[in-house]
Amino acid sequence: MRTLFIADLHLSEQHRHITDALFGFLDKEATNAETLYILGDMFEVWIGDDEHTPLMDEVAQKLTNYAKKNNTKIYYIHGNRDFMLGKRYAKQASMTLLPEHTEIDLYGTKTLIMHGDTLCLFDKNYQRMRKVIHNPILQFIFNCLPLRLRKRIGWKIRTASQSKKQHKNNNMMGVTEQEVIRLMELHGVQRLIHGHTHQAFNHQIEVNDLPANRFDVGDWYKNLSFVDANPEGTELVVLPIDYYHQ
Repeated sequence: MRTLFIADLHLSEQHRHITDALFGFLDKEATNAETLYILGDMFEVWIGDDEHTPLMDEVAQKLTNYAKKNNTKIYYIHGNRDFMLGKRYAKQASMTLLPEHTEIDLYGTKTLIMHGDTLCLFDKNYQRMRKVIHNPILQFIFNCLPLRLRKRIGWKIRTASQSKKQHKNNNMMGVTEQEVIRLMELHGVQRLIHGHTHQAFNHQIEVNDLPANRFDVGDWYKNLSFVDANPEGTELVVLPIDYYHQ
């Protein structure tokens, strides 16, 4: 029995090595997992399920083959880059979409999982923008735009986001500890697993005066990282990005 968590791969045609790392991970590491959770930002940008690039279709086929071959359930929580990923692509990739804050029973331990962008309250500009882009009416209008125009808008937002990120300090990019505690107390959990910050770490904290853990899964730029859980325990694993192709 084994459950795996990954996040923030930011797959794109420009970074084929990350796609190769994902496929190697599925073929060599995750074959005995009963469940795989992808905690957002699997793709660098997502402008709608009606877009069909070779990369999107290749990843969907790989995930479907992996799920069928290993009898593994795949669950997905939206990230800040792919919040428009819909039911059509989820079905194509054999993934089940989950709410942005989801409670799971992880081998007897109640655990809260999420992408993690809602934890970064110091990044006020992003939080304001998030309220706008998650407006269902605006999302409907965006989906009605021609695909070519949506592509242009999506990549402009991506470029602007990357430019602003370079000037943000660690406090803005990191989580707000008070919000971590608030959410963990609200959901009644002693364990939180999330992504978004790209800072792989197992944080030892206290919630309700009891020991607790916050697992930050990490990104897949220079290293690959995942949280590995089984009935005996839970750990964060960080490996070189080419580990499964050595």
